Amino acid sequence: MKENLYGQDFIEKLKSKNDIVSIISKYVRLDKKGKNFWGCCPFHHEKTPSFCINEYEQFYHCFGCGESGDVITFLRKYENMEYAEAIKFLAENVGMELPVFENNDQYIKNKKIKDRSLEILNLAKEFYKKNIYLPEAKLAQEYIKKRKVTKKELEDFELGYSVDPFQIVNFLKEKGFSNEELKLSGVCEISKSGKPYDFLAERLVFPIVNTMGDCIGFSGRDLKNSGIMKYKNTSATLVFDKSKTIYGINLIKKLKQSGELGEIILVEGQFDVITMHRYGFENTVACLGTAITKDHIRDLKRFVDNIVLCLDGDSAGQKATLRALGVFENSGLNIKVVVLPNKQDPDEFLQNNGSEALKDLIKNAIAPMAFKIHLIKLQYDISKNDEKSKFVKNCLKEISTLSANAEQEIYLNEIKNLTKIPIDILRRDLTNTSQTKTTSEKEVEPLTSEKDATTKAIKYVLACYLTDKSFVNFESNIEPYISNPTLKKLYNLILDKKKANKKLIISCLFDEFDIDNEPNIKDIINFDFKIIENQEKYFNECLWLVVESELKFKKSVLSKQYSEEKLQENRKNILFEINKINQQLMNKNLGSL
Repeated sequence: MKENLYGQDFIEKLKSKNDIVSIISKYVRLDKKGKNFWGCCPFHHEKTPSFCINEYEQFYHCFGCGESGDVITFLRKYENMEYAEAIKFLAENVGMELPVFENNDQYIKNKKIKDRSLEILNLAKEFYKKNIYLPEAKLAQEYIKKRKVTKKELEDFELGYSVDPFQIVNFLKEKGFSNEELKLSGVCEISKSGKPYDFLAERLVFPIVNTMGDCIGFSGRDLKNSGIMKYKNTSATLVFDKSKTIYGINLIKKLKQSGELGEIILVEGQFDVITMHRYGFENTVACLGTAITKDHIRDLKRFVDNIVLCLDGDSAGQKATLRALGVFENSGLNIKVVVLPNKQDPDEFLQNNGSEALKDLIKNAIAPMAFKIHLIKLQYDISKNDEKSKFVKNCLKEISTLSANAEQEIYLNEIKNLTKIPIDILRRDLTNTSQTKTTSEKEVEPLTSEKDATTKAIKYVLACYLTDKSFVNFESNIEPYISNPTLKKLYNLILDKKKANKKLIISCLFDEFDIDNEPNIKDIINFDFKIIENQEKYFNECLWLVVESELKFKKSVLSKQYSEEKLQENRKNILFEINKINQQLMNKNLGSL
């Protein structure tokens, strides 16, 4: 269950005042068709609208990518807001006062720290920006001139400079912030003597801005070649986590809203991003010099389906690309890789070759498997038979991971062209590689068809309860036959509302369940009744299947107890219960129903 510190009454009132159609229409063009509103999904790229909003139930569902949610979920996913931020946004939108929490001291403490930290960080950002024009910032001015940074880029990326270790400290303390608050915000670190100091002193400062336009941290570039960390980033705080942060994501959001975003180019560093934007590639972001994580992928998926990896062309960049491909695997995103020549990074390549040359490389970017084969080929001299053999063996090992035969065939032909080895021999060796791999891996036991059928049945039964179908008997009690705790909870929520002569609005379920991690609940919410020809008959069949499945399970448990029980009287009682279940199963009796 999701923690709801605000109380269900407040959340329901908040959502009723913030009509989901009105909120989402600010981001997505919507057209009304029948009872619902339709538009192109903001969470994946599509040309034909499959994103549907049910205005009465106040929730959305995309039939293309499967995203579902209420107005709070939408803001959290699209704007990358925390739960409390979305609540605050919606409350301010309709002029509602937020409740005061009296029984959650930790929440109150964290919220205060976050609010104060964002205030400090935004003030610091503006302070650093002004510093860049001071005489004391000559070192920074010379550096950005050398890197050909324009005035527009200074403004777009809000670059700044830290003059010394204490200037920002004094400025913020004059604003009324304590040493502890400066530390918790990440702007300052504390020396051994207990005094705060600016860890970005004498560095070029890159503000890290989130999709809401708030500064959440900084990255500082060494200008003296001191050998002490070329880049320093803000330490982890309540508002900043490097492993979840994407540099330039705030500018990507603007492109998305203007409808000009088809793909995102991912590079390694901040200056690569700035240079790419200068040459017209405004769809470029970076991950602050850290490895790609699942959190990065989650945020990227909110904007596009297509990602182009354009990491550095040196050995370190190639390894980083391989690691990234591993993380992107099974993400549902379309990944392509740009191979930069002569170990160049994007900044160097653009300055040496211009934007048209990079456009060609991006247009001809290769698939992940082609990139892996490219890297394997760099390791071997395939003009020599022994090295050619190793090359083929390693390539086949990678190709065997592809599930589609057609895709495997593409790369087998590529190996054939490179090595002149007949395709039939390569196919045979691939089969041997795949078989060896299969026998060495532990197989996962799939769900039985019986289990699948029971799960499907209970989902249909609860979908009928949720939508208040006329043939559902709410006086019956099916709770004893629902073993899944999550589905049992859903059933009780529906019943509680019914007993109070109210209908459970589907939007409320997004407050009670983590829908993204509860696929059964998502399926129930979005059940397509049109595929069922005789809904009442199918309901009764499914209801019995649910009851039957639970009875069989209880019988198996009792049978085990019976075989292990030593006392005759207890065995007699257990046998009595088994016979009762047998009778119920034989007569297809719904029992207490």
